[in-house]
Amino acid sequence: MSKTYKGDVTGNVVELNLLDANEGTLPNLGTPTIITKNTGPRVIEQVVGDIPDYAVGSSPYYNDLTLKGLVIGTSCTSIGSYSFTYCGITSLSIPESVTSIGYYAFGLCSALAGQFKTPALVIPDSVTSIGAYAFINCSNINGPITIGNSVASIGDYCFYGCLNITSPLVIPDSVTSIGSYAFSGCSSLSDIYVDCPASSWVGTQALFNANINVMYVNDVVALGYTAGTQTFQGESLTIANWDNYPNPIPN
Repeated sequence: MSKTYKGDVTGNVVELNLLDANEGTLPNLGTPTIITKNTGPRVIEQVVGDIPDYAVGSSPYYNDLTLKGLVIGTSCTSIGSYSFTYCGITSLSIPESVTSIGYYAFGLCSALAGQFKTPALVIPDSVTSIGAYAFINCSNINGPITIGNSVASIGDYCFYGCLNITSPLVIPDSVTSIGSYAFSGCSSLSDIYVDCPASSWVGTQALFNANINVMYVNDVVALGYTAGTQTFQGESLTIANWDNYPNPIPN
């Protein structure tokens, strides 16, 4: 029986794979079901159980907590705002076809953990923008994450409260905009590796309470940073040259 997926996924989506929440356990979460019909904004027909959009009062876009695994199909080019907010997904695979991840797309998916995967989350090279709040309070992503080499913008509060993201975290040279509080509260980080210019940090407090000791920069002077111990984006840390670029320095 066909049911309805509700989420702001753009009209060019013709395939989205959802793993049945009632099948299997990590890392084998069941058989993907392919969505083959997009009937308009926020309505896509599919045959896996509902992901309801409650949109009630002050708590909009609360989705299905029973959905456990999500594989996005290779015809999907954009993941829209609020698509999977508050879903109970425990694993996530984003294909190289995706070019943008919208506002609050996976926000508050606190079960998303990336178990059995290193890195725990991969933003592929095809993605050019990660919207504000996209992964806010995904507090159980446990391990390092990969930010693809085409990402130009990381929105406000994008990874805010992701307590268990660990080093190494590499910010590539493609990044030209990092919003306010983007990595604030990522308290399991110990160091980050930066290949983008200082001017990319367009927001404030992006590293507040991120527990970073050292920020390694590929050519401190050329990229506009100041070497030494200082407060940078709300965090007390040391900025140093990334001498063995492009390889992270072993912890």
